[in-house]
Amino acid sequence: MLRNSIIFTLEDIAKYPFSKDAVEYIRSIDITLRDLDEYLREQIFEKSYRRVASAIEEKRIVSRQRAYLEPRIDIENLDIEILSFPVAILLVKLMDDPLLASRYSIAESKRAAAFLKRENDEKIIYLATTTFNWNVSLNSDITSRYKAYAFMIDFPSYLKNVPEYSPKWKLVNRILYKGNVLLTKQDLVRLMEEAIKDRILQQVLKRQNFQLPEDAAAKWVNKIEEKWKKYRSRISLRKPVKLSEDAYPPCIVSLIEDVKAGKNISHAGRFVLAAFLINIGMSPDEVLEIFKSSPDFNESIARYQIEHIAGLRGSRIRYSPFKCENMKSYGLCRYDDVLCKGIKHPLQFYYKRASRRRYGDKIHEN
Repeated sequence: MLRNSIIFTLEDIAKYPFSKDAVEYIRSIDITLRDLDEYLREQIFEKSYRRVASAIEEKRIVSRQRAYLEPRIDIENLDIEILSFPVAILLVKLMDDPLLASRYSIAESKRAAAFLKRENDEKIIYLATTTFNWNVSLNSDITSRYKAYAFMIDFPSYLKNVPEYSPKWKLVNRILYKGNVLLTKQDLVRLMEEAIKDRILQQVLKRQNFQLPEDAAAKWVNKIEEKWKKYRSRISLRKPVKLSEDAYPPCIVSLIEDVKAGKNISHAGRFVLAAFLINIGMSPDEVLEIFKSSPDFNESIARYQIEHIAGLRGSRIRYSPFKCENMKSYGLCRYDDVLCKGIKHPLQFYYKRASRRRYGDKIHEN
């Protein structure tokens, strides 16, 4: 009933271009960039480039010269606004850089979250149910002492989308009501931000039906590459130092335990684990051996991905794992109040322990 009462406009599609409605709209107009005149095509490419450039420079999607304002859409050019999203996805895909894919996905999810914070409750529920198939509804008992919690979500939908491993999100610390987890609007938007980020990242990684004319795209890919190179070069690689696993941060220990247990860890988790192990001095063969316990292990695919991360293929850039802030965004952080105090990057944790080992200090748990 709620779905039938919601009007999802072109402005909404421009705000939430990852949504099911947006996908259906782009499919319905049935055009390619080659069908458009050169001027309109360049406008779409320009807008797409600005989306990616904003993600690189600002870590969020902002309007040109309006970095200090909330995100907004170009109402006068809604189709350009809408089509710029799948084109931006493909430009990022052509860059073939997992770190850029992550940065862009996070930036787009923050843009969407900013719009959701100002959205009415019914439209938020509509997006959550139609795009993510969540079982979420308004809190039916507004007279209860829990009336501050406007939304209810079922256990499976909640547990699959917990944004970070912090006490706030543990089920034991949540309010349960009529078999559901109660959420404030802020809570639900944060859950959706996490799901949006994962959805966009998957769109970057999977094969796209929406094709780019290579001759027209090359210029924009080169511009993104030049801009990204400036930020990519700031990632300094430290001299590898091999230590035993007691020097690994909790997040890496957790990933290794999951892999060894035969669990199917996320794409982001695999990237982080492989990048960490490569950066501390492991060879691609040693890293490959660790991943052999994965349930969907394919040696040729895994070897290619690990060698790409190691800088032996593709861009020839050796990748670094995500910093702690992004680890939290991906739900990969396993923060320890004692061990992780003052740590901002998994490699910082490792090299801090390496430094102590060099000076003869025994690594121990407090």
